[in-house]
Amino acid sequence: MDLDDFADEASRGLLRQQNARLRADLRATQAELEDTLGRLALLEGIDRLDPQPPRWASPRKPGPRQAVMVAMLSDTHFDEIVRAEDVAGVNAYDRKVATRRLQSWAGQLVHVAEDGPNVDLQGCVVLWGGDMMTGPIDVMHLQEAADTMFGTLLYWSEQLAAAFTLLADHFGKVHVPVVVGNHGRMEKAKRTHLKVRSNLDWHLACLVARLTSEDKRITWQIDEASDAEFEVMGRRHLLTHGDQSRGGSGIGGIWPPIMRMTARKQQRQSSLGRPFDHLWLGHWHQATFGPQFTVNGSLVGYSAFSAECNFPVEPPQQVAALVDRDRIVWRTTIVV
Repeated sequence: MDLDDFADEASRGLLRQQNARLRADLRATQAELEDTLGRLALLEGIDRLDPQPPRWASPRKPGPRQAVMVAMLSDTHFDEIVRAEDVAGVNAYDRKVATRRLQSWAGQLVHVAEDGPNVDLQGCVVLWGGDMMTGPIDVMHLQEAADTMFGTLLYWSEQLAAAFTLLADHFGKVHVPVVVGNHGRMEKAKRTHLKVRSNLDWHLACLVARLTSEDKRITWQIDEASDAEFEVMGRRHLLTHGDQSRGGSGIGGIWPPIMRMTARKQQRQSSLGRPFDHLWLGHWHQATFGPQFTVNGSLVGYSAFSAECNFPVEPPQQVAALVDRDRIVWRTTIVV
């Protein structure tokens, strides 16, 4: 190959490279053009749209649903003494403190009803859950009691009558189902026959019922069984003290024994043809909200016994709830 042929071949190679590059540039330009035309078509389509959003009418504000206030009152341990020195200063309890806490409970319950969910209140159910005072078998708690059992019955029947009258003034109607606890027993041996009538909780409830007997707004359900069945807005509930359950010291806490007790009571009630929707109990001094049960706190609060057993510290408090025809709408605690 002479010099001229070599130059011609190099020139043709350069032209082929330039041609390939130009073709690639053309393809890229065409792709970019197609993409631009697609975007333009999309924008033109959007521009031609004439959206007509629906006009939703503002819903009318529904009226308040009817409900009943359910308030627990249990484990008050009236006239027991808790010394601050015995519980690292986290609590103290005597007659003066207990009177103030009872007044606070009643007053706060009224405020809770006023400031809580918007409902049409149909009245109040106060669950008298037992352990209201201590009987003679519990020497440990009576060593420094504020009064004799008779003096305790007299003083606290008057205070409780005043509290229920205050609630009736606000709620219009107050119903009080009553069960007894374990601390109010008058005899060391546990009994089933005449169990309720031998318990100071029952005697105290009877005294308060007599003091309020002329107030037709306040009705009492003082049964002589361990459990009290009552209805709220057409649904059946069950009140018990809670001392029939055993255990609670394991890693699961109080839930396993309470769940077992709830299941057994439901089985018993179903066999009677009277199943219940919800179980209410005290005894444990631990406010707890379960799906099928509610456990109350206590008015006495943390004690030397609680500290000795290494129980967690819980403030003195009582449970309150709003219940309508379908369910428990709302639950809270009243810290006193």
